Amino acid sequence: MDGTISRISRIRSNANKLIVKELELRGHYGLAPSHGNILSILIFEGEMTKTFLSDKINKDRSTVTVLLRKLQQLGYIDTKINTEDSRSHVVYLTQKGSDMKKDFIEISQLLYQRQYEGMTNDEIESFKRCLMQLDHNFKTSV
Repeated sequence: MDGTISRISRIRSNANKLIVKELELRGHYGLAPSHGNILSILIFEGEMTKTFLSDKINKDRSTVTVLLRKLQQLGYIDTKINTEDSRSHVVYLTQKGSDMKKDFIEISQLLYQRQYEGMTNDEIESFKRCLMQLDHNFKTSV
């Protein structure tokens, strides 16, 4: 046992702490890294139904509903009845949500720079290949 999974978990935890710290430095309190996928998709792809959003981030609808409720309480998103199907709702960014795009990009760039600090381009490419293989190994075993 070499502690690889433990190290990956620790890296994720530290990256999440960095994200929260940077969000709070920019005045975004109450957000968690788990909101990132939703905000990213809405920022870069625009409004969509809750179901489509759930499928896009590969999370079950009940989990997405909880995340959306929190984002709505914080004022970053809102919902409206889908004009094409009144049984569903469309999720969209509020002005507050749209206004955080610059901060979202800056934090993403900071994470990208930090994760590859001290690595050559060849090391980065090799690392990415190894991560893809790890991901594949676990996807096929569940």
